[in-house]
Amino acid sequence: MLKVSKKNYWIYTLIFMVLVVCLYGIFILTGKSFIWEGDGLAQHYPVLEKFYTWLHEGSLSGWSWNLGLGADKMTTFSYYVLGDPFSYLIWFFPKHSIELGYNLLILLRLYVSGLAFMLFARQRGFKPGSQLLGTLTYTFTGYSLYVSIRHPFFLLPMILFPLLAYGIDHVYQGKTWVPLAIFTGLALVSNFYFAYILAIGSLVYAVLRYLTVRETIAQKGWPLIFKLVGAGLLGFLLAGIIFIPSLIGVFTSTRATGNFANGYFVYPLNYYLRLPNALVTTGNAMRFWANLGLAGLTFLSLMYVVRHARRYLWFDVGLLILVIGSLLPEVAAVMNGGTTPSQRWLLLGCLAFSLSVMYFIDALPRIDRSDLSAMIVGTLFLLGLVWAANGFIFSNQPHDFVIYGLLLLTLGAIVVGHFYQWSRHQVIWTLLALLSLNIIANGYGYFSPNSGGASNQLLHRGVATKFQKNFYDGAESYVKAQPGFKRSSISKYYYFSNEAKTNMGMNLGAHDIMSYFSIQDGSVGNFSEELANSQFKMNKPINQADSRTTMNNLLGVNYIFARSNQLKTQGFPYGYQPVKKNGTILKYQDEPVHDLGNNYDTVILKSKNALPLAYLQTKQLSAKQFKQLNGSDKEQALTYGALVDKKAKGVPTTTYHSHNRELGYATKADNSTVIDSLQQVMKFRQQGNQMDPDLITTTKSSLMQTNQDRSVNITDDKARLEQLTGQNRTALKQNALANQKSLHKMVSDNQNLPVNYKLHLKHPKQNKGTELYLELDGIQAERLSVKDKYQAKKNTKAFSNQAFSGIERINQLRSGLWNMSDGAYSVTATTANNVSSFSQFGQSNLSDYQEKHHVLLNLGYSAKARKNIKLTFQGVKSLSFKSAKLIAVPFGSQYDQRMSQLKHQGLQGLNVKNDRVTGTSRSQQASVLATSIPYNTGWQLTVDGKKQAITKVNVGFVGARLAAGKHKIELTYHTPGQRVGIVMTIVGALILAVTGGYSYWRWRKRR
Repeated sequence: MLKVSKKNYWIYTLIFMVLVVCLYGIFILTGKSFIWEGDGLAQHYPVLEKFYTWLHEGSLSGWSWNLGLGADKMTTFSYYVLGDPFSYLIWFFPKHSIELGYNLLILLRLYVSGLAFMLFARQRGFKPGSQLLGTLTYTFTGYSLYVSIRHPFFLLPMILFPLLAYGIDHVYQGKTWVPLAIFTGLALVSNFYFAYILAIGSLVYAVLRYLTVRETIAQKGWPLIFKLVGAGLLGFLLAGIIFIPSLIGVFTSTRATGNFANGYFVYPLNYYLRLPNALVTTGNAMRFWANLGLAGLTFLSLMYVVRHARRYLWFDVGLLILVIGSLLPEVAAVMNGGTTPSQRWLLLGCLAFSLSVMYFIDALPRIDRSDLSAMIVGTLFLLGLVWAANGFIFSNQPHDFVIYGLLLLTLGAIVVGHFYQWSRHQVIWTLLALLSLNIIANGYGYFSPNSGGASNQLLHRGVATKFQKNFYDGAESYVKAQPGFKRSSISKYYYFSNEAKTNMGMNLGAHDIMSYFSIQDGSVGNFSEELANSQFKMNKPINQADSRTTMNNLLGVNYIFARSNQLKTQGFPYGYQPVKKNGTILKYQDEPVHDLGNNYDTVILKSKNALPLAYLQTKQLSAKQFKQLNGSDKEQALTYGALVDKKAKGVPTTTYHSHNRELGYATKADNSTVIDSLQQVMKFRQQGNQMDPDLITTTKSSLMQTNQDRSVNITDDKARLEQLTGQNRTALKQNALANQKSLHKMVSDNQNLPVNYKLHLKHPKQNKGTELYLELDGIQAERLSVKDKYQAKKNTKAFSNQAFSGIERINQLRSGLWNMSDGAYSVTATTANNVSSFSQFGQSNLSDYQEKHHVLLNLGYSAKARKNIKLTFQGVKSLSFKSAKLIAVPFGSQYDQRMSQLKHQGLQGLNVKNDRVTGTSRSQQASVLATSIPYNTGWQLTVDGKKQAITKVNVGFVGARLAAGKHKIELTYHTPGQRVGIVMTIVGALILAVTGGYSYWRWRKRR
């Protein structure tokens, strides 16, 4: 038996290598890497590079100033690499080969997931052929193939779950519980999120497995419970060194609050319509992380075990739980920690699916005609369901038909093998060949540019490495050369996006305030939300601080990197001026990066008002008054005094007096693109059936293409056209009444095309030398319904003088049902020198969905008066506001003096190290030590060598009350919970050594 098992491992290894060459070999042809242009570039690759640096420095815990405003290394990186043993292998790669290491470690994780499953399958006593086929379906399930190029660390639970199941079965067989304890510890260390999902999955597996084998279990009752609970507790102790700090970090993060299941009671209809096709195909767009991609053999095996429900009763109960859970967002939300309705937890189902394969292969000699009939009916039912969900047509991608063809071939092989009485050996090798083809086809659904969109979102080889190096075009060298502790940011649209999207800056030493991590310090998020930062998101709480002058200065942003061509076209925060060398603006030559570069030189802007990391405030603010201020006033108030969590004794309280001005304006809708008259209908047809001035082409060829009958005269259907144009006139008239005093509603025409608006400032001189804000309150969005989309298409056809045939109507309904709106929209405001926008993520977003009812949008600073603001929106039918205010925040000499005084009150001799900040304070009166160090209980303060409690200041930062006089200040950092975690791990290791040694002694004695 041992020889057979070892042979199986070798066969698996050989087949794995062949499949990897066939699957991932296509990357050689496409020239792509495994790095996704989304989170792969933004998080996973830069995180691995930073981790590589820390490994070689020998420091994996403590505080790092390169993680946004500063953050705990262990808490932040525990979600990604810290508990992943494979990530530590990156240490062996040269620094210039980190990208290669990134790719190879993915393949290693994939391989080990198969080894883990085979270990589990071997203990369960399945036949060698069954083990092999089950292992291959598990290793190369659609979920694993997908995450390998999207979120590679999600392969870790695919390794851990079969190991945990192995440990549970080990206990049920009357053997030692040590393996279960070790694997539990690994699961808890790996990632708090994985630990949560795996804990629930393991509990369900333990219960169902117990009910299945309860008659044959060696030990029952309390001894069995003691073993299982004891293993769990020992695993908890072993994991303490990482698990305890990371758990504390989660509970104090921006994710500690959230809308359960994103507010869904059931998923939107299009989710259920897409689900049948997602069962066995790959590469198609699928929301909510429902990536199944089962092999045809797996699907047929499920048909078999469902038919034999009596034999596999409790296993089928587990399948039923998976099915129900996949249909209800509440279950997904619970499995996701009470937050979003993500179906990532379905990774647990991969174990059950591959178990069904092994049950089926083991039962091959017993299958009969009724089993074959069930498989045929099940396959035809699936195809019928896909056909019906598509709107009673097969409008699938061509790649899907290859997958369904392989499903039918697999079914045919089983049927032929039965009727022609093939030997088990023949059947298994035939199924192995078909399974291998199925796996390759499934992989190409993600990896081939000819099959799906996933491949097109992968970076070319070497691009991530080059982009990391040239992110600032080398301009960071100037910032790093400056004395003292400095922070930086990038300008809006530096990379042609309204906000920063990547962590690349954290590896370049310029202390970029941008940070994009799944776990972010809750105190930073509170500060950002309190000041109404329109760029706030749970995993990017600060971003670029919306380019707000005072927020940047409060955070100590000394430098902003910008494109050279932005100096003449875009406004920057007040007081930020280009750095010059020998009287000319210092420029760093563009370092081109394929697909990602901005094609312009980089310039650096320096602030004259950025505050030091730690300074004194001689006055404090009233918490009651501060709470009543709006976001723009709150940030200004923090320049007059400190907001202290607990009132500072002896520090005078100041009353903030706002200098901000609310500006009057008139709202005017731009009706030039709205078809509200028969003359507009003629113009629409003359311009190629559209009204957008940016798209108008009047060439003969374009008219022939977009208006095939070229009829621009109103000769027929006049009554309907008058009715439709009348609808738009009425809508514009009602909208004008609603916006008579101020902006209250933005609408679309009856083609669902948003109307543009202009806010005309009544007294433009009032905004000269100010930072302008648009404050929207009571925001309500009206989504585009299926009916709205259908009617808009019908109206457009009428305006175009084109028939709206029956088949076009049906196709429009199909499209509307498959692409239902989730409420995502964006609003853009354009002034003479700035473009600003904000976005509302849709309800189906699984990372940052928070419904916005209030937004404070920075329209930028300008020394000149601005007369008009253009507002546009897209994504929804209409937007309504309780109020829309224009607020001007003045900047000038008074502001400069105030900030200069605060800078003068900065700690003298300020010295900033990773876990230590020191300096000297001088004040003739009691004052508040204010900092821009994110508040964390791991910080400890000593004043003149004596410990003193810290307090939270300015909503989210470390601070303290200081007595009058000269004081030596020292702030030191220790990861919260780390010391307790170390003790737990030591205790757990001792218990493990004793119990493991005793188990080994008993095993030797029995031999």
